[in-house]
Amino acid sequence: MNELKMLTAAEMAARLNVSTDTVRRMCHAGKWPHSKIGRLFRFTEGHYQAIIATPQPPEPWTKERRDNIARMLRQLSK
Repeated sequence: MNELKMLTAAEMAARLNVSTDTVRRMCHAGKWPHSKIGRLFRFTEGHYQAIIATPQPPEPWTKERRDNIARMLRQLSK
């Protein structure tokens, strides 16, 4: 019997070199194909191939990210 390997959100994040939060955010937004088992996101090799085949525009920076960068720059200029 041929078993279907399902990847977790963490495994998919590692493959794509993004954070687990990014994987969850893209799935919640409906931008990435996935399967849900209860509250868990799971991915097949087909899902992975579809994600890497579709170029994604960069996500806009959040206010938190901009604030963190501004804080780091202020610390460097001291």
